[in-house]
Amino acid sequence: MASKFWGRGSDSEEESEDEKTSSEEETSSEDETSSDSGSDSSSDSDSSSDSSEDGKKRGASRFLLGSSDSESEDERRVVRSAKDRATEELLSICNEIRNKMHINDWQSIQTLWDKLNKQVEKTQRLTGALGTPRPFIKIMVELEEFLNKTLADKPKLSPTNSKALARMKQTLRKQVGTYAEQLAAFRANPESPEPSEASSSDSDSNSGSDDEEELDSDAEAERQFKMVRTGVASRPKDKILSMDPKEISYEMVSKKLREVAAARGRATVLDRQDQMEMLAYLSGVARGPAQRLEVLVHLITVIFDMNQPTLAPMSTPNWKRCAATLFEIMDLAEGNANISLVDAPPEDERIEEPAADEPVAVWGNPAAFLERLDEEWTGSLKALDPHAHAYMERMKDEPALLALAAKVTAYLERLGDSGKLKLAAVALRRMDHLYYKTRPVYEATRKMALTLRDEGASAAAAEAVVNGGDGEEGEDGVEAEGGMPVPEIRLPADFDLPETADGLLEELAMVVYKLGNDNQKGQALLDSVYFKSIHNDFYGARDMLLMSRIAEQTQQLDNKMQVLFNRTTAQLGLCAFRAGLISDAHSCLSELYNSGRVKELLAQGIQQHARHHERSAEQEAAERRRQVPFHLHINLELLEASYLISATLLEVPHIAAVGPAEAHKRPVSKPLKRLMDHYERQTFVGPPENVRDHIIATCRALSTGDWSKAYGYASSLQCWALLGAAKDTVLAMLRTRFQEEGLRTYLLANAKFYSSLSSQQLCELFELEPRRVHAIVSRLVADELLPGSHDQPTGTVVIHHQELTKLQGLAAQFAEKAAILVDMNERALALRTGVVNAEDDEEGGRKGQGDGQQGGRRTRLGGRGPLGGTSGGRGGRGGRGRGRGGHSSGFMADAGFTGGVFGRGRQQRQRDDSSFTTLGQVGSGGGGGGSYRRSQTAV
Repeated sequence: MASKFWGRGSDSEEESEDEKTSSEEETSSEDETSSDSGSDSSSDSDSSSDSSEDGKKRGASRFLLGSSDSESEDERRVVRSAKDRATEELLSICNEIRNKMHINDWQSIQTLWDKLNKQVEKTQRLTGALGTPRPFIKIMVELEEFLNKTLADKPKLSPTNSKALARMKQTLRKQVGTYAEQLAAFRANPESPEPSEASSSDSDSNSGSDDEEELDSDAEAERQFKMVRTGVASRPKDKILSMDPKEISYEMVSKKLREVAAARGRATVLDRQDQMEMLAYLSGVARGPAQRLEVLVHLITVIFDMNQPTLAPMSTPNWKRCAATLFEIMDLAEGNANISLVDAPPEDERIEEPAADEPVAVWGNPAAFLERLDEEWTGSLKALDPHAHAYMERMKDEPALLALAAKVTAYLERLGDSGKLKLAAVALRRMDHLYYKTRPVYEATRKMALTLRDEGASAAAAEAVVNGGDGEEGEDGVEAEGGMPVPEIRLPADFDLPETADGLLEELAMVVYKLGNDNQKGQALLDSVYFKSIHNDFYGARDMLLMSRIAEQTQQLDNKMQVLFNRTTAQLGLCAFRAGLISDAHSCLSELYNSGRVKELLAQGIQQHARHHERSAEQEAAERRRQVPFHLHINLELLEASYLISATLLEVPHIAAVGPAEAHKRPVSKPLKRLMDHYERQTFVGPPENVRDHIIATCRALSTGDWSKAYGYASSLQCWALLGAAKDTVLAMLRTRFQEEGLRTYLLANAKFYSSLSSQQLCELFELEPRRVHAIVSRLVADELLPGSHDQPTGTVVIHHQELTKLQGLAAQFAEKAAILVDMNERALALRTGVVNAEDDEEGGRKGQGDGQQGGRRTRLGGRGPLGGTSGGRGGRGGRGRGRGGHSSGFMADAGFTGGVFGRGRQQRQRDDSSFTTLGQVGSGGGGGGSYRRSQTAV
């Protein structure tokens, strides 16, 4: 019963056939019943018919409100199979096209033609036929004739119809070339019956001799197929594959290439596998190097079409086949100077084989092929487990990319001016494989490349001896997706890498600076800065980055460039940390850690729990595609340890100098301050386990002046092993810095409890030389942080206690409250009028008082602290300024940025009145529209 009620909505072929069989059985049974009842009397037949009708009404009909008593028993539901429905739909679309041809409606014809092409594929899939349906060939012939007639008559058409006519002209021209054989056969015998009619006539006829003869014929045997285990119909091979290679002419190969080019874009995976086999065979029987080069170019494009990079990377066998094919293409282009590769296909189609020295243009873009191979290789690395052996095996293919890039570069250099635009892109690809390699990594890569080159040369020589000097390449037995053996990738014998990458990288960067566009130049510059940073050239990398002013343009860069900028900034901070430049390291790394999204900014992971928004599936997929492979990752544990230790060495003395209350308002490092507050709120703190636990323990020990315990916690981190040979140097630097900052913190925090301190005792307590202790104390006294002086005869530091009187304390409180009141009044005035008198703020706000610990008051242009002070004035309406005037700005600022980091200042407004200054104008203040002055150590 279920099949009766639900069979109409089912698309299954088996259910349709079962329903058809059941309906035929019911019909036959009813016929037998009617014949039996016909032998009875007429009264019996009448009574039986009445009873049957009543039975119907008592059955399903009595539940139908609109049922009629006059329904005929002959009305039955006709069940058709999916094959019949597809064929009828095909014929219906053809009839609709003929109707539109009568009214010259080309827009509808174009829409129906696209629908017809999809229906043809559906019909072939359902019927399992290998050939093209005859109605499709027939309507194509009619449409071509009607199109030629329309173009000859030149009727007046609307603009929409004219565009549709032009598109149909191009579409038909392509498809006519694809179905040339079928069209010629139809024109030769147009009266041949339709497949449906022929099958029905054969089924009605009782003679089977004709069918037997057709089955026995060779032509029909080729069209037959059988189902294989996978359920896919085995397709007959093309005739050219079984022909003698000597009988294959230049014209036959060119014809097959045109067929492959016409089928590109609408071929299925099975079709592309057949095309791969066809093109691989044609590459061996091609006539002349030009045609062989053309076949290889088509082969590599077909392999590229077999996968979508956005969904999945290319398989390793197919990638190796593409790389081997591209090597062969470059060898042919290098050995035949008369053949040139052009970006656009030549307009004239060559029919005859060209002469040996005749100039020939072949479509092909080796630079684009190289870029696609590089992207597929990178995508495959992202999809692999970085801790598996397959990842290391995939990394062994990198020398092949470098060798290909060198060959493409040599070819483009021979072209001269025509290859300059592509030369910069290829040089940038080569830089992408070199800029991140340290000296040991580059030496290992060079050694592996030379080993692969020598192994390939030895294998080629051995095969040449075995094959009698044929020079044919061997096969490693691996099969690609098309079932074809994959050739082994052998590096050229002349391929070599220099002993050091410094000169090669600089040479490639000069090529990009000379020939590349702005985006390519910026990427090459960041690669150079990254390379200098990992090779401990901090000042060279810093100067190059500052002179480029690329930090001011990061918002206009694409995602890839922004990620590269973040990675370069991180490496620059690590370089400064290794060199002992703690302030510079903190300046470089603070912007990364202030955002709280270090993994995302470095493209090394995705934040799982987003606080403010949720990503869609498309956004998450795009974010995953932006991730960098594992071998490019910067160790986050080492990066966090470097930043937090730098912040500790700056924050702890700052807290001791200004006090906990003031330091809480204006901390040097907000991430470190939040971390310290979190640990202070905990009731019980266990022994340190991770990086943050060790840093907190270091902060607590250093705040008491116990430098040895602080250094012990910091040096016990496991991440220092990643520094390699620089580990001992970095740990020695940290020991010295902890001694110095421990002394500074001890003096600032405990000087009020002493009247004098022995210099000799300080040297023994902090294990420093007397000259170094004298220098640190003198600097504190000069900066007015330590009220004291040196007593040279006794070798002590005398502390001068100066306590404010009650009147002085009240005066200081009054001055502070008055400044706050004036600031609030000025902000209220700015909110109402939107402008401020230029005479009042011509100096850009009040300067900070005293030693720079307190910034200027907040005006609408923003104040600034003194040069080298620890805090600048708070910004006005142009946006908040930086808390410290001694650090660089603009990590990833918004477009229209005129204030401090992440400022949201107003756009500058023009006003005719010269006595007023617009909000957000660049002055000398440290916030809002003002610009703060960098300290001498700023990056």
